[in-house]
Amino acid sequence: MYVDLTVDFTPDEVKGYAQLMIIVASADGALVKEELAIIEALMGRAMMHPEMRVDLRNMLEKPPQLNLVLERLTSIVLKVALRDAILVAAVDGEYDSEEIKIIKQIAKAAGVKKPQLSALFEWVKAGWEWHIQSFDHLGLV
Repeated sequence: MYVDLTVDFTPDEVKGYAQLMIIVASADGALVKEELAIIEALMGRAMMHPEMRVDLRNMLEKPPQLNLVLERLTSIVLKVALRDAILVAAVDGEYDSEEIKIIKQIAKAAGVKKPQLSALFEWVKAGWEWHIQSFDHLGLV
């Protein structure tokens, strides 16, 4: 059974987590459908209340300030957000330098060192490769 730590977050932690995803997705100045789709999926996985989702969608055009979000989240929430922020940044096929800057700030706030951060980037790369293999298995590419 697949369970993620986000299901145990408080409503305020879930909101901060999702705000970080929005900040990363908005970093390069252009939101693409892949980023919107993964943010929606992550909010669903976190069991976010539909009304809170609407509030967060309204932040897509004017994301909150990163430092204000970082300072109110615990290390655990920041680490999970870091993992998922890398997924959000990767979903459009490339990492933007602004996305990387934000990811590094999240890592620093979470107490994640460079080797751990590098391992997360490798984990995301392997995950996308694994996902693409499913298309090959099904003859979809």
